Amino acid sequence: MKLPIWLFLGLFSIIFQTSVFDKLEILGAKPDLLLILVVYANLDKKMYKGLAVALIGGIFADGFSGAIFGIQLICKQVDALVTQFLSRRLFVNKKFVKILIIAIVSLADRVVLYSTSVLLNQNMNTLSYLVRNTVIIILYNVIVSLILFKVFDYVFVLGDKIQKTCYMIKKKLF
Repeated sequence: MKLPIWLFLGLFSIIFQTSVFDKLEILGAKPDLLLILVVYANLDKKMYKGLAVALIGGIFADGFSGAIFGIQLICKQVDALVTQFLSRRLFVNKKFVKILIIAIVSLADRVVLYSTSVLLNQNMNTLSYLVRNTVIIILYNVIVSLILFKVFDYVFVLGDKIQKTCYMIKKKLF
């Protein structure tokens, strides 16, 4: 039951980010919902799950972005690895530590995005964009993650309840 939930959350994050949060930009910055989902998946220290969410989410994000394919894929894999590194060394049950991890991963994501853009000779003013929007994006990601972590927890609890209900119905029918 967990795989369909992860796929749903990945698609939900990409679609919600490209539709709703395009309208909620603050000074040209919008939160990265997929980054928040990747961090959420990596906080339980299971590397295979976090990297899989980053891989599938990165492919979805590249497909929806219309830019050079692979940039978001690289960024999300680095995000997953940075989160794994931090979550294995910090006590992640505290809210402040989760906020700190989101901030650090957001900064790493921006640096990787800038680096890959430079390496691929993308025609954009990447350095000024990076410097100008990084602080706003980090703050935006932290604020949105406080809400989304609770939503993700609720979705998984709801999924477990649905799975138990289906199991009980199946058990009574057969």
